[in-house]
Amino acid sequence: MKKYLIIANNGPEDPNRATVPFLTAKALVEKKHEVSIWLYNNAVYLMPEGVAENVQAPGLPNLEDLMLFLTMTKKIPIYIGMSCAMGRGLLSEDQEPLCTFVCGELGVPSQLADLIVDADNVIGF
Repeated sequence: MKKYLIIANNGPEDPNRATVPFLTAKALVEKKHEVSIWLYNNAVYLMPEGVAENVQAPGLPNLEDLMLFLTMTKKIPIYIGMSCAMGRGLLSEDQEPLCTFVCGELGVPSQLADLIVDADNVIGF
């Protein structure tokens, strides 16, 4: 078993690029690997309530279904980059959520650094 860190950068504006990191995570956990997902840039827009259910890329599973599998069935950690969420209006300047996140926890750069160091492989999307 290996540890993988997947860093996603794309949000709902590009359903294919938003979905592929989660589809890759699903494939890795099905092969019994340990996976974490870090959301940066517009990928933070995938976490507010009501977004993932509307992200459907042609030929790929619905993003909400993938997220439910990963967080409910496999319990993999998903981190929402705090600075990106704040810069995109999802957090107040006091770092309080301005929306309801369906899953994930807020993460800071030092946590990302730890995940990178601990991972056997880092995959960027």
